[in-house]
Amino acid sequence: MEQLKQELRNRYIDTYNACKKFRYTPRAFLDMVVSDEDIVDVTRRLIHKDGGTSGFTTLFENGRLDLSVERIILEPKYRMLFAAEDLATAYERLKEYQYSELSEIEAP
Repeated sequence: MEQLKQELRNRYIDTYNACKKFRYTPRAFLDMVVSDEDIVDVTRRLIHKDGGTSGFTTLFENGRLDLSVERIILEPKYRMLFAAEDLATAYERLKEYQYSELSEIEAP
């Protein structure tokens, strides 16, 4: 389980670097990701924030919801780290924002 959490943390760091390519530098996100806090707890805090995060909005505005935490945790590899409620929240947010590849994601 710890190995998978480290892989998720690394995936988020890759996401940060991908964001920088379109001139978005989510520094607060990176700070959370590289902290000593459990990466699953960090993720839960982000996906359950009322109204979503400003980072999600920025990704939406740039057509890059594929880089969102919500999309990443719905990848088959990472689903086992999260409760059904977490996955449903992530899925519903992507649905609300009409994520173009939603049909490719297994609904929780």
